[in-house]
Amino acid sequence: MKKTAYLLAAFLVMIVLLLPAQAGLKKYGQAGMTFLKIDASGRSAAMGSAATAIIMDASALFSNPAGLGFVQGGEAILTQTSWIADIKHLSGALAYGHPTWGTVGVSFINMDYGTMQEAFPWVQGVHSDAEFEAGYVLGREFSPKEYCIGLGYSKQITSQFSFGVHIKRVHQDLYESLIKHEIFGEITLNNKQDINAFDFGTLYYTGWKDLRVAMSARNFSQQGKYVTQRFELPLTFSIGAAMDVLKLFSQDEQQKLTVALDWQHPRDYAERYHVGLEYGLMDMFFFRGGYKFNYDEESITAGIGIMKDISGYGMKFDYGYGHFGEFFGAVHRFSLGIFLK
Repeated sequence: MKKTAYLLAAFLVMIVLLLPAQAGLKKYGQAGMTFLKIDASGRSAAMGSAATAIIMDASALFSNPAGLGFVQGGEAILTQTSWIADIKHLSGALAYGHPTWGTVGVSFINMDYGTMQEAFPWVQGVHSDAEFEAGYVLGREFSPKEYCIGLGYSKQITSQFSFGVHIKRVHQDLYESLIKHEIFGEITLNNKQDINAFDFGTLYYTGWKDLRVAMSARNFSQQGKYVTQRFELPLTFSIGAAMDVLKLFSQDEQQKLTVALDWQHPRDYAERYHVGLEYGLMDMFFFRGGYKFNYDEESITAGIGIMKDISGYGMKFDYGYGHFGEFFGAVHRFSLGIFLK
């Protein structure tokens, strides 16, 4: 069984290292449905999104489904993100872990963009001078729709090694395009897409202290298409490591200082690096911070967490703050979880 785990880990290392070169992932601006990249965990967001090796609850479905294998009993997590430009990002995950069969989970993400107004180029001879305004004609109001639903499974092959998969259905509705043509008159184009995608990952405890390493690949899918323009989902490869550094000096279980590091290779940008830090006191109070490297706007993160067991039930609350540059300001995330062991 251990040999199988090592072979799987080696296989995934090869995929992570070799596929980016084959897929031409150094292209910039080549991804659509980028809402799938938004962090869906208050804890992860507070730690600079260095989540690949640290998230081991239901929300692992959004970062590394292998972490789902460490869920015991039932768990539900809901996260609300106040994204830039008054956009709302709501995500949730429900998981149940069985000691023999493994862990199954379901997930959803929903984006709320509010109401927008059409604007299309003014064409001479088609639109009157009265309709002309700065080169564009304003049209109907509409509300874009984006959501994702998923089903995941994870299992611990050994007490140290787990793997997981997450199958998703991604929907995008950018409303219909009304094109006024000089010859053909009005042409209506339907801008809806439904794409199947999947994630997979591994997580391995090395056996030295509590050092663990993890890998994930998210948003594998076929191409999408709007009219003649094809696009890919934001395929992202991640490698992460995490460890409670206080275990180097003491076996005190009342305090933990976890350091997390992530390397990411996204389809639509150059490599990115995430660093996170979490101080835990009595497994109840948590203070977090982090930094994101090689981002145009995002950088410093911070947050807190509270977890409490009550007669077999438990609740946890996580808050994550992210700095999004001088123009966009702050991004806030709130996660609420309930678990039963």
